[in-house]
Amino acid sequence: MIPNSLALRNALIEVLQANPLGLKSKEIDSLVAINLNISDDDLKLIRSGTRTEFAYRMAWERTHAKAKGKISKLPNGFWKIV
Repeated sequence: MIPNSLALRNALIEVLQANPLGLKSKEIDSLVAINLNISDDDLKLIRSGTRTEFAYRMAWERTHAKAKGKISKLPNGFWKIV
């Protein structure tokens, strides 16, 4: 089961705090999945097309955290804690 939005958001912030130089989206997703012990089966659940439910929800968590001023996206595609 993929954790709720609050758990994903907290894990996202923790991962970026531990990596102050920033990370790419896929790197963030991978570390969040490891930190939250999300199963391989849950990580493979497709939302639509080839996009997974987990990737979709993580994209929204990054968008929400950016809108709240907690993280920023650098021109090189890296996400960084503010």
